[in-house]
Amino acid sequence: MTLLLTAERLAVHGPGGVLVEPLDLSLRAGRALTILGESGSGKSLAAQALLGTLPRGLRASGALALGPDRFDPARPAGQRALWGRRIAVLPQEPWLALDPLMRAGAQVAEVHALVGAAADPAARTAGDLGRLGLAHAAANWPWQMSGGMAQRLAFAAARAGGAPVTVADEPTKGLDAARCWRSCGRGWRTAAG
Repeated sequence: MTLLLTAERLAVHGPGGVLVEPLDLSLRAGRALTILGESGSGKSLAAQALLGTLPRGLRASGALALGPDRFDPARPAGQRALWGRRIAVLPQEPWLALDPLMRAGAQVAEVHALVGAAADPAARTAGDLGRLGLAHAAANWPWQMSGGMAQRLAFAAARAGGAPVTVADEPTKGLDAARCWRSCGRGWRTAAG
């Protein structure tokens, strides 16, 4: 199987020292990787280090590779060109991923058109929303959706660019049990949670 993502001795440092101890991980195509730990253990910081989105004042060290391309996590600017196309992110709070001034379907269609370069963004969006049980909510504003609906919408938007790797920070937060299994467990692949 193809190796999609590799992190070697990935660590996060703050002004007071090491916040996330060095970790090694690898993700192969068709597999899921889950990072488990109690609240405050650094799971979100590790995900942000993978993406190059650490907050100001924190820095990552180690080595990253997306397929054959290698990156220095201490210099995350090079990773930004990959967002949506090779690596997607689903933040812990769906409200951080959604535009409150844009209707649900338009948010997914925009990603299909701009990042995924879909020939028919509207049809692809309808399919995505239908698979996630959101076909009826395409014209809704994010504030008209429940937390679980918003999380599924954010997931659809994150995946619309076609990135082979999705880094999801608590991807099932706010989902009801039936939707979570159908949407996240079988029909979609998650990389880290």
